[in-house]
Amino acid sequence: MKNKICLLIASFSFVSVYSANHKVTGSIKDIAQNSIPAATIRILTPDSSFVKGSVTDEKGEFCLDNIKKGKYILSASCIGYTNRFLDFEMPDRDYEVPTVVLEENNVMLEGVTVTGASVIQKKDHLLIIPDKQQVKHAYTGYDLLYNLMIPGITVERRQKTVSTSRGQATLYINGVKADFREVQNLRPKDIERIEFFEMPTGQYLGDAASINYITKEYKTGGYISLDGEQMFGYLGGDYNIASKTSHHNTDYLLFAGYNMKKYDGTDTEKEETFALDVPVYRNASTEDASYKNNQQYVQFKLNNSNSKRALSGSVSFVHNQTPHNDLGELLTYTSEAGNQAIRSAETTSQKNYKPAISLDGTFYPSDRQRLHILLNSSYSRNEYLRNYTEQERMYNTDVNEDLYSVSAIGIYNIKLRHHNSIGGNIQHYQNITSSEYTGNTLSSQHLRMGETMAFLSYTQDIGKKFTFMVSPGVSLLRYKLNHSNEDKHSFWNFRTNVGLRYQFNPKHQLFLSMAIGNEQADISYLNSVSQAVDSLQVKRGNPYLDNTKIYSYFLQYRAQVNKANMQFELKYMTYPNHISYDYFVENNKLIQTYRSDNSFRKMSLSYLCSYRISDNLRANGTVKYERMSVPEYSGLKEDNIFASIDVNYFIRSFAINLYARTTEQILDGTTFSFIKNPASYGMSVRYSGKNWMAEAGTENPFTRHAHYRESADYGVYRYNQVRTSRIYQQTGYVKLAYTFDFGKKTSRESNNVDRSINSAILKAR
Repeated sequence: MKNKICLLIASFSFVSVYSANHKVTGSIKDIAQNSIPAATIRILTPDSSFVKGSVTDEKGEFCLDNIKKGKYILSASCIGYTNRFLDFEMPDRDYEVPTVVLEENNVMLEGVTVTGASVIQKKDHLLIIPDKQQVKHAYTGYDLLYNLMIPGITVERRQKTVSTSRGQATLYINGVKADFREVQNLRPKDIERIEFFEMPTGQYLGDAASINYITKEYKTGGYISLDGEQMFGYLGGDYNIASKTSHHNTDYLLFAGYNMKKYDGTDTEKEETFALDVPVYRNASTEDASYKNNQQYVQFKLNNSNSKRALSGSVSFVHNQTPHNDLGELLTYTSEAGNQAIRSAETTSQKNYKPAISLDGTFYPSDRQRLHILLNSSYSRNEYLRNYTEQERMYNTDVNEDLYSVSAIGIYNIKLRHHNSIGGNIQHYQNITSSEYTGNTLSSQHLRMGETMAFLSYTQDIGKKFTFMVSPGVSLLRYKLNHSNEDKHSFWNFRTNVGLRYQFNPKHQLFLSMAIGNEQADISYLNSVSQAVDSLQVKRGNPYLDNTKIYSYFLQYRAQVNKANMQFELKYMTYPNHISYDYFVENNKLIQTYRSDNSFRKMSLSYLCSYRISDNLRANGTVKYERMSVPEYSGLKEDNIFASIDVNYFIRSFAINLYARTTEQILDGTTFSFIKNPASYGMSVRYSGKNWMAEAGTENPFTRHAHYRESADYGVYRYNQVRTSRIYQQTGYVKLAYTFDFGKKTSRESNNVDRSINSAILKAR
């Protein structure tokens, strides 16, 4: 079989059949003569220079073509096994290497510690090898990551989000950054292993956390994939098509999709107090509300790679439209002048489209060096229209915006010979936006905002148990509003990440870290526009906001006890110059704007555990205590205790998932409001066939009214509200997916079209 594989590869090669280069084939097995898939094979010269590399297939076999006559070293390695090096001489013909046998090493392997059957603790990251059950019952990259149940990683499969205890995760595929919402295009059977970096350094420097999918590589063939999800309880759907064709070292990919959402049934009861010249009390009760949104996207992507570099380019187009987001309320006013009940009506619509282009290149000058260059650019056309009526009062806002965005990232990393590595990272992000406001607000806004960041990174192993990491850097943030030097601002910030990891033994690890960073204001805050919200309120931007600082302290203890992987975490974060809402009274109107002279603090203590009860039954749980506070105001503090559990049961071709979340009480760091989210629960049943997947699920099936509560007190303004919505209770969905493979099977690619559309428009709500 392996000779046929090599023959097919050679038939598509550009190298002439009369060339003097030939193929090296062979197989990798363990002591029991079992095949070892996903082993790394490298051909080296006698002086250890890299020539060519590959990985073994599911039968443990490998094939490397275009090898010239001469003397070489064959290097074979795999996680959990001792490396083997074999000298051989390549004749002037094809050559089959004798079977290479690797011995198991389940304790320590060059700084690698095995902490479970499929979870391997390396000194700078976790390496996870999915088992057959986890792969069989997954259809997307999100499904597989969820099935792994890694403590510290929260995967929302249907919302397509991945977060960690240190922040939102950045996702990569074979070291190339991918939009984390598009990883559903990964085919689990093509994923060999996953790397999880809790404190990224080197090529991932700058991320809060990094997850890298390592996939199998195929030379020829392709696939067409279709998937669709339909909601019940309200009208919603998500439908996608993907196609990939591989030929030699080049992949041609096309992605397209459509999603929509339409619902009513939103109900809000809100009590407000306005400390105006004459205090006013208002009660707002929803009488009718409706929402409708649709989105379409298309992307063409081209990948080309060899042993020395990997190149990728893509063009995409996204169209997003919200034809109506309408709200009708009954307003009851109470003041010294008497009581009055009137009706209000608000209609809002938005339209956006965004073409974008991306170029990505990764270069390997040697087997120890890596250079990554990423260039992105996009243009967004954003339109926003709002009409609000309250008896005879009418307020109108009509905004058209042109937004240009560019970014450039360069990352270099080299592994040195004394158990250390050093690297550098430089990034620049630029937004240029022009907005025209008409209606009751007449204004032109032009904003240029750019941020440049530069880092160095250094990692050093100290003995066999300590690893030290440090990445100092600087950030320069600049923005200028309306071509005015008075509204030109620059902020220099020192940034750094420092970490120390200690390995007690193969199953226990302690990690300490400290980070200093900064956070820029949302571009929609930085303007001088004022908009009437209603008869009592005006919303206003603020172009003089400071740059928020971030100080983070992190302690983590990770352990494996029998079949349980456990994690204890203590995290403390403080945000000086935090950007938050601000309210004051001007001309007998309540002005809502933004300020940056307060701070925000958050402390959390978490216990996370995943437990493999049996091959068919897995569970993952979290218990967390949080304390949030604003030091400048003694009354702004909140304690929250939260728990969650997820259970997976695999039986034949079916997977049953159950989950539950407790209520949460949150102090929002931007609005300084107290929020109480209700408990949630649900289940799903999935069938996985050869190329088919079918799934049905439900959320909150026995809850008719899930209430979200929110309150705040700003002195001049107080409110308390209770909100329910049709999309938060008694919902269900059905999902179907099918993949058709043609030619030789090829790996599923990530669709990294960014469907989010940024905007600097100041919106009333």
